[in-house]
Amino acid sequence: MSAWIVIQRWHWPAVSRRNYVVQFILDSKNQSVVMILVSQFEGNYVQLSMQKFSSNVVEKCLKVFGEEGRAKIIAEMLSVHRFEQLMQDPYANYVVQSALVNSKGPLHTALVEAIRPHASVLRTSPYCKRIFSRALLKK
Repeated sequence: MSAWIVIQRWHWPAVSRRNYVVQFILDSKNQSVVMILVSQFEGNYVQLSMQKFSSNVVEKCLKVFGEEGRAKIIAEMLSVHRFEQLMQDPYANYVVQSALVNSKGPLHTALVEAIRPHASVLRTSPYCKRIFSRALLKK
């Protein structure tokens, strides 16, 4: 119940201290609390990914959530009209990297297929170089 109060009081983890509180709650791995977070953040993962502090929370969600939760986050990211711009964002690019690391099977393949058509442009972006320098696309 106390986690619910924290979530309601601090609706978005956009401020540094709130970000740490939400990450702490995620680390508790209390499934009922995690499900509350899934519902609170759903539809907002792209926006959260593009903010300094909340992008860390989305990365943590990709690590802590089960396959279904990860799929929701990745599907939301892939639904962005200009996915390549999301990858060039100073904060969201780390979320994309985390999605690549924490996904497997068809989910990972969908991410890789969304990235590859833009490879020539993205390789020159200072924020995307890590995606191509690591073996994330070959998993």
